[in-house]
Amino acid sequence: MNHQQPSASAARVEWELLPSLLNMLGGRRQRAQPAWMETVPSELEVVEPSEPFHEVLPGLQMREVREPDIFQIFFG
Repeated sequence: MNHQQPSASAARVEWELLPSLLNMLGGRRQRAQPAWMETVPSELEVVEPSEPFHEVLPGLQMREVREPDIFQIFFG
């Protein structure tokens, strides 16, 4: 078999030097408030109680279940 080894100059990778980020960071403007202020939790919504059962079809009772009743149904 004929195996050719690449020459040392062909195997070498030329890496480009990256510009310094310090120059880009030096000109930043100061924020009036912290960046995470947009992620502050909002007020909780008012919890409405679940509706009572109503018969949609004869023999079929259903209702829409809301928090915290749904938690009680599955884990209570």
